[in-house]
Amino acid sequence: MAVKRLSLPQEPPVVEWFVDELIPAGYVSVLFARQGEGKTRLVAFLAVQALRPQGSFAKRPVRRGRVLVLDADDPGGLGYALWLHRFLRAYEDADKGLLDLRAVEGGLTPEDVRALEEELRQDPPVLIVVDAFSSAFLGVDVIKPQQVHAPIRALTSLAQATGAALLLVDHVGKLAPGQTVAEKGPLGSTAKLFSPRAAFALDRLPPKEVEGRDVVKLTCVKQSYAPLPPPIGLELVWLSDGGGAYFKPYPLPEAATLEEKAEKVILELLAEAGEEGLPRKELLGEVVRRGNVSERTAMRALSGLRGRGLVEETELPGRGAPKVLRLPRSNLSMPLAQNRENPVQDAKRFCAKGLAQNGGLGTKSPDPLEAEEQAPNGAGGPVGGKENAVQRAEPAPATPSRESEELLTLEGGLGGRRLPPSSTGEVNDLEVEL
Repeated sequence: MAVKRLSLPQEPPVVEWFVDELIPAGYVSVLFARQGEGKTRLVAFLAVQALRPQGSFAKRPVRRGRVLVLDADDPGGLGYALWLHRFLRAYEDADKGLLDLRAVEGGLTPEDVRALEEELRQDPPVLIVVDAFSSAFLGVDVIKPQQVHAPIRALTSLAQATGAALLLVDHVGKLAPGQTVAEKGPLGSTAKLFSPRAAFALDRLPPKEVEGRDVVKLTCVKQSYAPLPPPIGLELVWLSDGGGAYFKPYPLPEAATLEEKAEKVILELLAEAGEEGLPRKELLGEVVRRGNVSERTAMRALSGLRGRGLVEETELPGRGAPKVLRLPRSNLSMPLAQNRENPVQDAKRFCAKGLAQNGGLGTKSPDPLEAEEQAPNGAGGPVGGKENAVQRAEPAPATPSRESEELLTLEGGLGGRRLPPSSTGEVNDLEVEL
């Protein structure tokens, strides 16, 4: 019978870790990335930490012991040999005698895995690396779950029999526009993530986002026995002699969401188009291309901007009355859009400022919102005793005029600009004197 009864322990079981609350011992974990993103060097660094009396990975303790690396991608093992030596130069306390580097030629069979299990039972390692799945298990169609499941189960049995953390390295297929490596997952069937207890996506960050440094981001997409940790940034640092290197933690920059990224691109494109605007199909296509986002994300971003009145649809004169999308008329000439800044980040403050404070012509007027923030509790009135150029007008009629519904309406050249009614209903109209 394939089903057996399990007894519930009196106390919660203790999880054994290879890397504390990151990579469990006795189970399979998966590391996947696109080609050339730094899988080999990161795994080599992790292996060297296991050779040290008190190794550390991303400020987490690493269990010390033997390390077995099965390199199926490079039969000569050149990549691992290079990076292992570079990291060993940085850590003189690492014991090279605990390292076992092997090449896999012709792939692994179920018999090979069982033989390896019997061998390693005598002197089990703390870490087993299999690099990479497709090269180690030739003939397996990674698209078919039933074919993927068998080698994953064999590796799981190997990890449980030895108590080692088994790190399976894998590749990633072609990404869709706007898709991340973490969202894509390892190459082929999602069955690769069924049995593993932890899974990690690896990306190399563009140098322009990290001050020209060599930084990778490790994103945990599955963690069965501990809380899911936030993404980890690691910077590769070379020693002064140029021959040794090590990874150190690096604070990741705050990244905008894909929808925010799409919004910024939309505003840039419409600012460039000016009065002529852009047809919806053309705009969305260019957002997908320039922003590297999906069409669905671009559509959501456009809908959000239109809902906030920052993008409008207009019919152009001519046959068929073609429709285009563009910025509201008053926004077309504002340096804010021309300078490729995003007014969406603080729409309320943007609308409440005078033209001079948003980079337009005229004398700069004090910001009433900033005055309120800087004034002591209970204080009011003009800033620094000077008269505020932004004055409250008389309440508007219950039915607002068409002019008050527009974001900013230019009346008679530089005669004045009007703002929409306040969302709180306290101020129905603000007029800026230039």
